[in-house]
Amino acid sequence: MNNAFILKNGKLLDPRQGRLLDGYEIAVRDGYVQDVRQGATECQGAQVIDLQGRTVMPGLIDAHVHIYMNEANIAGLGQVSPTYMAAKSTVVLRGMLQRGFTTVRDVAGGDYGMRDAIEAQYVEAPRLFMGGRAVSQTGGHGDFRNRAESGYGCACCTGLSLFSVMADGVPEVVKAVREELRKGADHIKIMLSGGVASPNDPLYSLQYREDEIDAAVQEATRWGSYVCAHAYSDEAVRRGIELGVRTIEHGNFLTPETAAIMAEKEAFLVPTLIVYEVNKRLGPASGKSPDSLAKNEQVHAAGLKSLGICEKAGVRIGFGTDLSMHTQHYQCEGLAIQAGALSNEAVIRSATLVNAAILRQEGKLGELVPGAYADLLVVDGNPYDDITVFDAEGTNLRVIMKQGRLYKFDL
Repeated sequence: MNNAFILKNGKLLDPRQGRLLDGYEIAVRDGYVQDVRQGATECQGAQVIDLQGRTVMPGLIDAHVHIYMNEANIAGLGQVSPTYMAAKSTVVLRGMLQRGFTTVRDVAGGDYGMRDAIEAQYVEAPRLFMGGRAVSQTGGHGDFRNRAESGYGCACCTGLSLFSVMADGVPEVVKAVREELRKGADHIKIMLSGGVASPNDPLYSLQYREDEIDAAVQEATRWGSYVCAHAYSDEAVRRGIELGVRTIEHGNFLTPETAAIMAEKEAFLVPTLIVYEVNKRLGPASGKSPDSLAKNEQVHAAGLKSLGICEKAGVRIGFGTDLSMHTQHYQCEGLAIQAGALSNEAVIRSATLVNAAILRQEGKLGELVPGAYADLLVVDGNPYDDITVFDAEGTNLRVIMKQGRLYKFDL
């Protein structure tokens, strides 16, 4: 297999400048970008790829996925064999890569086994950053037991243990966080408010006491990691940010005052607008209960507004989707949904540079610069003019390369 390429006669999408650059060539060797320059570049023994005027850009990053969420009924996942679930997830992952997402961040469920399998190239998939099980209080957003179930025993025996672990009080939170870090988690996810999919908690409920949140943040920080938090209500967002949470997942009901604190603390917002749109569009066919669909109406209406608030405050806004297996084909439509509040340039920056910063991979992901991973796409059209070029399941993508390996070549 060729390990060196020169891409020429294309238009380079630079997310930092927010424009296409003519006359640039890109040299790739051994999985990394070796050179990017205006005019001819050199790379001995390289395969030359003539882009014929098409756009070449960094691979996309989705910062909020659940690779094992491959059933509509989340509570029923406890009855699914983990090996079956893992095998099924390879279909999900392959689809993400073929839609142009060369990196994803799993924020509840993804584990070191799948990450290692991807790195060993046993699975055709995006690069995976994973947080293991989300940490939830009893009755919180990570507790999917129905009301008739009176206990869950230890986490290792819990049907839903792949996705979440219940931890109450500082000692349990500390132990849960340490356990996920021990297993190689890149980040820690905690639940700070009610959610759409969880059956028992009100959307505006506040979850975890301040000392419990602080314990999770301190443990992750000491490990050199960080905490991301599921939070919808303004108070839940504010509590998390003030206690050191680094990324807020969803954040639909935050206010300008809280957004200002986020900007001051250099925190990130990862919106997931497409999942609300899909739930609204599909209704009961989404697999959500009537109660969940009612909560979805509330968050759907507030989603775009929160992006405008954060952009005005100077908060860095990422991009996420939060879809399950039967709705993954809507993934790229999430870009267009987010463009309902932000410019196309800002949305592409969210799905490249900002998400790379969330992953602490600046200079490695999200842009095509010397030393970066050779994660790139060649696309028909100009995404800055028409962000829907990513729709239609990657049909407009002519080349998909991840770390120097070609996963699609149609030129």
